[in-house]
Amino acid sequence: MTDETRRALGLDDTQLLKWRMGGRSQKAKTFLLVAGVAIMILLGIRMLAASPLPQYAGRGMRRQVTPEQQLDRMTRQLHLTKDQRARIKPILIDQHKQMMALRQDTSLSREERFAHFRELRRHTFEEIHPILDAKQQKKLEKMQERRRARMDRRGGPRPN
Repeated sequence: MTDETRRALGLDDTQLLKWRMGGRSQKAKTFLLVAGVAIMILLGIRMLAASPLPQYAGRGMRRQVTPEQQLDRMTRQLHLTKDQRARIKPILIDQHKQMMALRQDTSLSREERFAHFRELRRHTFEEIHPILDAKQQKKLEKMQERRRARMDRRGGPRPN
């Protein structure tokens, strides 16, 4: 900077030096901020890329209901007693294990697998039915009918 400019701005050498350093300091702070944000964005992208993607939950791909969830729902809808819950729970656990084994079996065609699912649900229904009283049995049958109607509307496999 020329002497004329210094005089016009009213700056001596120490003030001029501080002014220049202040400008560099601000540039350095801005650069560090931008670099930090860029690094955080890149790390976020990397973390997202490393995490597994959620499974597609489209048609035919439903969340698996656990035996405990199924028993809780039946308890709410049918007002099961503790004794009924204790007798039904092993049946639902066995059904769940068999269904998981069927899902793992790649030797079966889709239609064969659904036929086995239907048969398994029918067998489970037949095991649970005598445990219930007459009122609960009628309500369970209505629940099954609603399920069949819902499956028919969706065009899915027809359960028994």
